[in-house]
Amino acid sequence: MRYQRSGAGMVRIERLENGRTKVITVANFNAQIVDDLIVDDGDQERREFRMEAEVAGQALAFSVSASEFARMGWVLQKLGPQAIVYPGQQHHARAAIQWLSGQIRQERVFAHLGWRKHGPHWVYLHAGGAMGVDGPLLGVQVQLPAALQSYQLLPSKSAAEQVSAVQASLRTLSLAPDRICFPLLAAVYRAPLGSVDFSLFLTGKTGAFKTSLAALCQQHFGAGLDASRLPANFASTAHALEWLAFSAKDALLVVDDFAPTGRNRDSQLESVSERLFRAAGNQQGRSRMAGGGRLSAPKSPRTLLLATGEEVPRGQSIRARQLIVEVGPGEVRRARLSECQGAGREGQFSAAMGAYVMWMAGQYEELQERLQTRVRELRSHGYGRAVHARLPCALAELQAGWEIFLQFALAVGAIDRAAEQELKQRNSRALEELGVLQAKYQEASDPALRFVTLLQFALRCGGAHIADRQGSAPAEPARCGWQFKRSGRRWVPQGPRIGWVAGMDLFLEPAVSYQVAQQLAGDERLAVSEQTLRYRLRERGLLVSTDVGRQMLTVRRTLEGCPIQVLHLRVSDLVRPGAEVRPR
Repeated sequence: MRYQRSGAGMVRIERLENGRTKVITVANFNAQIVDDLIVDDGDQERREFRMEAEVAGQALAFSVSASEFARMGWVLQKLGPQAIVYPGQQHHARAAIQWLSGQIRQERVFAHLGWRKHGPHWVYLHAGGAMGVDGPLLGVQVQLPAALQSYQLLPSKSAAEQVSAVQASLRTLSLAPDRICFPLLAAVYRAPLGSVDFSLFLTGKTGAFKTSLAALCQQHFGAGLDASRLPANFASTAHALEWLAFSAKDALLVVDDFAPTGRNRDSQLESVSERLFRAAGNQQGRSRMAGGGRLSAPKSPRTLLLATGEEVPRGQSIRARQLIVEVGPGEVRRARLSECQGAGREGQFSAAMGAYVMWMAGQYEELQERLQTRVRELRSHGYGRAVHARLPCALAELQAGWEIFLQFALAVGAIDRAAEQELKQRNSRALEELGVLQAKYQEASDPALRFVTLLQFALRCGGAHIADRQGSAPAEPARCGWQFKRSGRRWVPQGPRIGWVAGMDLFLEPAVSYQVAQQLAGDERLAVSEQTLRYRLRERGLLVSTDVGRQMLTVRRTLEGCPIQVLHLRVSDLVRPGAEVRPR
C-alpha cells in the first residue's frame, strides 16, 4: 500500500490479489509536515509539527502538537469545514501526510527566556533570539507566550552607545528617594542572574506612579513593555501567572494592579496572589492532572516578580516572601519621570540590559559562584532577621546582584571607581532602610518585632544611642545614634543610652530601651509589660543568652566598670554592619 496526491486530495493505492490496484480517496485536501520542532522549555521537551496544507484552493500554514496530529482532531479546527477526511480513513489520512512529507527538517525551539548552554557557550534567550558574548546569535529560535513576545533586548552598536544606555538606566535612581529606586533597579539587574525565593511588591495610593516606576523596570527587558503593555496583571488566573513566571526565566516579570474592591471577588484575588507569591517564595509549582490520567510536572517560577497594588496582599507568610516598597504621594519626580519614560521608549534601557547579558555571557559560571559567595557573606550578618528569617537572604541577594552590575558598569566605562563605591554604599543604606520598614507589614500584634523596629528607628533618627563597653563612641558611631560635631571634631551621643556594643554582641538596658520604644510608639503603645516583652524576645529567638542558673532572661555584664543586668542580643538585629560613612 502506498499514498499519493491526486488533484486537490490524497489517495491510498492498494494492490489486490488479482494484481490489480484499487484507488481509495482518503481526504479532499493536501497536507505535509514541513518542520519537526523540538520545543524545549528548559524543564521538558515536547514535539510540534509545522504544517502546510491546501484546501479548496487556499494555502494554509499552521502548527500542531505531535499528540494533536496523531488524533487528527486538528483538521476541522485548522482547515475549516471544507476539509473532509472520508469515513474510515482517519488513520490513513495521518499516514498519508507523513508518507508524502518526504524529508522533514528537525529544529530545536526554546520556549523560555534566560540562560541556556549553546554548544560550549552560554547565551541569553529573548523574544528576538539569543544574545551571546559577541552579540546576537543567528539560527537560535525562541517561541514564547504572547505576553512575553515584547521581551526584546537590543545590542549596542558601539562602545559609546553602550555607555550612554547604562548611564540612562542609572538616571532612574533620581526618580524618587533611594529606599524606592535602589531596590527596584537592583532587582532589575539581579533578575538575569537567576531566580530567587522572594518577590518585590510596589505599593502606593492611586496617582503615586507605582505602575510607571514598575514599567521603567520592565522596559529594561523590552522597549515595548511600557505601562500600557505590561506582561501580566492580577485579572489573570493563577495558572496563567504561574506559567508566565515559569517561562520568564532569568528575567523580571511585572504583575500589575493588585486592587481589592471590598466585594466578593476579593477572596479570589487574594487566592491568586497567595498561589503566585507562595510558589515564587518556595520555588515550587503545582502538579496537575494531564490527559490520560497522567500527572504533569509542576512548573515552578523562574523569574523575579515585581508586583504593584494599592494594598499589600494579606497574610504574614505571604508578606514574608515579599520585599514591600512603598511609594508615597509626591515622592516621584514627575519631570524626571517623563525623561526616563522617553529613554525607555527609545530602547536605552533594553540596550543597557543587552550589554549587561553580553558581558555576563563570557563569565556566566564565574559570576554565579561570585554571587553565591557574596550572598552567603552578606547573609551571615543576619540583618533583618528580627523582622523575618527570610529577610536577610532577600536583602543579600539584591546587594550582591547590584555589586555585580556595578562591576559591569565600571568595566564598560559608564562609571568610575568613586561612583562605584558611592552607588554601592547608597544601595546598602537604601536596603537597610527598606529592611527596617518591612516590620510594618508583618503582624502588628507581635511586640518583639515592634520593639526591635522602634529601637532601630530611634538609632536612625537620633532618639537613642549605643556606646561601647566603656561608654565611649563605638566603632561605627553614625550607625549607633551618634552625631559628629564639626566644631569640636568629636562624636556626640543622641538621646538616652539604651545599650552597649561589644563585637557582635549587643547588651540592652531593659528599662531604658523599653521606655524609649514606648515613647516612640505614641498612641499605639506596646501592649505588653517590660517583663512580658523579655519572654516574647526569647520566643522570637532574639535573646542570644540568658542566665539559666538564676532562671532569669537578663544576664549580668560589667559595663562602664559596673555590673549591670542586660538583655543579650546580636548587634546585627539593630545595627547593620558595613562601611562607616566618615565625616570630612
